[in-house]
Amino acid sequence: MQNLKAVKSALVRATVATAALSVLAFAMLAVAAPPASANPAIAKATGQPCTKCHTAPPALNDYGKKYKESQKK
Repeated sequence: MQNLKAVKSALVRATVATAALSVLAFAMLAVAAPPASANPAIAKATGQPCTKCHTAPPALNDYGKKYKESQKK
């Protein structure tokens, strides 16, 4: 019986520690995430939706990368 209580106590401590570390990791990622830099003016100028070039702004999909390269010339 005493051994079972010790195991339960250790499991609770491990669960709380894991939850705390998860919250801390999420907070660190949220603070460190760069701001989105998608430019809605490009979508307006081209008449295309933002999703034409972006799947998860500010990252460009293949079409967006080709469009960006074509504008550098």
